[in-house]
Amino acid sequence: MSQLPPAVTYAQMYLPCFHAYQDELLRRLEILVNIDSGTGQTEGVNRIMSYLEEWLREIDFSVTLSPDSTFGNNLLARRRGTGKARILLVGHVDTVYAPGSAQEQPFTLRDGRAYGPGVIDMKSGVVLGIYALRALVEQGFDGYGDIYVLFNNDEEVGSLGSAPLLRAVGQQVDAGLVLEGSRAIDVLTHARKGADKYMLEVSGVSAHSGVDPQSGRSAVIELAHKMIAIHNLNTIFHGVTFNVTRISSSEPLNIVPDVARCHISVRAYTDAGLRRAAAALEQIAAGCSVPDTHTILTHVPGRRPYEATPQVQRLVAMAQAEGAALGLNIVAERKGGASDANLLMEVGLPTLDSLGPVGGGPHNLSREYLVVDSLSPRGALLAGLLQRLCLSESTG
Repeated sequence: MSQLPPAVTYAQMYLPCFHAYQDELLRRLEILVNIDSGTGQTEGVNRIMSYLEEWLREIDFSVTLSPDSTFGNNLLARRRGTGKARILLVGHVDTVYAPGSAQEQPFTLRDGRAYGPGVIDMKSGVVLGIYALRALVEQGFDGYGDIYVLFNNDEEVGSLGSAPLLRAVGQQVDAGLVLEGSRAIDVLTHARKGADKYMLEVSGVSAHSGVDPQSGRSAVIELAHKMIAIHNLNTIFHGVTFNVTRISSSEPLNIVPDVARCHISVRAYTDAGLRRAAAALEQIAAGCSVPDTHTILTHVPGRRPYEATPQVQRLVAMAQAEGAALGLNIVAERKGGASDANLLMEVGLPTLDSLGPVGGGPHNLSREYLVVDSLSPRGALLAGLLQRLCLSESTG
């Protein structure tokens, strides 16, 4: 994507809009935060999607809700313009919290921060995205072909149900913008690790642990050797992490255990790193420290790495130009956690992430927070970037 000359910027034009929006934006954010919407809590997810549908229709987006009995509705909205660029905004409404969390820790404003379940991950990003679109509409800008908005219901468990929809829409557009929150006012995300899952299952030989222990072959001890070997891989492969979790075995205390298993999460910034990790795990599974034990390694591919391709770097450059107009020195960084940006990049869509507001403490009910003063500059940055994208040579 070629960009307009650096002197042409738009974000500063939208900053007064967000100052005017802030009180209403916070009231709407409070509504969403005070609705329990943990993954699979379909009633709350659907209530939130109804509000988002209403707010998008107010700015003349057509909206389609796609029901899912397991996770609730997904929302896809679209608005036609007079230009050529096709842009996709993505966010999720599910959280990691249990039912009752909104009552336990309701939306609260304190010392310049807003607290509550999902306030930064990522209900504030969802609302901010809508207001960025509202700013474009109210300023009379329609120089895009299509703007799509996709809010999904299951990102916190890897977008298991919504992935086909994300991929389908991602193949129809020119650029993707993901509204996850940021750790700082001048930080965006241009790369994320991919993640694969494994299960390692060891079979041994059972025996009475008191009467005839020498006849047994402990699956637990064999698994322990393998888990230590896997943990030690963290020191070998640069940029690749191995995390062993969910350990289980046969439980009677008077029997040498003949079954033991663990789960492994592997993350890497590149597909090559994930392939090297797979080969190393296969080698560990094939080895044997306790005679007569047997190991099976099961691989479940997850989200692919989101890499900083030249096309992504061009998006970064556009954001940097718009940030400079707001006095922000925008930097892009890599993150270990995955997001829906990984899925969009799988289908070849250049994507920029962490375009939401600033906050921290995600996945911790008592700590999760939003920095309120970040709403206006980050909203203006997003609106300016949208206009710049729409007028760039390759998309507009």
